[in-house]
Amino acid sequence: MVESDKACENCKEKFENDELPKCSCGRLKSRYTCDCKENENKKELPLLPHQNGGMALFYETQINGLREEKNQLTEEVETHLEALEVAEDWHKRQKQELLDRIKHLEEENKQLKELTPQELIKEINDLKFQLTQLQQQNGQLVAQIEVKQTKKWPWLKIKGN
Repeated sequence: MVESDKACENCKEKFENDELPKCSCGRLKSRYTCDCKENENKKELPLLPHQNGGMALFYETQINGLREEKNQLTEEVETHLEALEVAEDWHKRQKQELLDRIKHLEEENKQLKELTPQELIKEINDLKFQLTQLQQQNGQLVAQIEVKQTKKWPWLKIKGN
């Protein structure tokens, strides 16, 4: 028995006289705590780092690993929360744009319903004229692009519509 071992006087005496059974695995050769009722209320002191056979390093490594993992997870959660906030803002803008577009279309629909047949025909003709002008502008833009591309890349041939 070593000095720091806790044992009642009776058990200490029995241990010194080899009257207590000894451990065959060898773990109890340097430490012994008696299990008798006199020692029941006494608590065993924790082992010092040099007594625990390297367990302090093991636990310290685990603690450091868990701290690092916690920091990574915290950063990841913050990133996800920021992304969620951006997505929510985008969703709100999209929703408002759609609501504004619906309101505009409802107003346009209401105005068209109030038109007489002659006014509707005039509106259709105006829209046809606008469409024709846009098609002409589009054709001119396509021709300009073809000319620019053939000057820049003479080997490139563009197929027409």
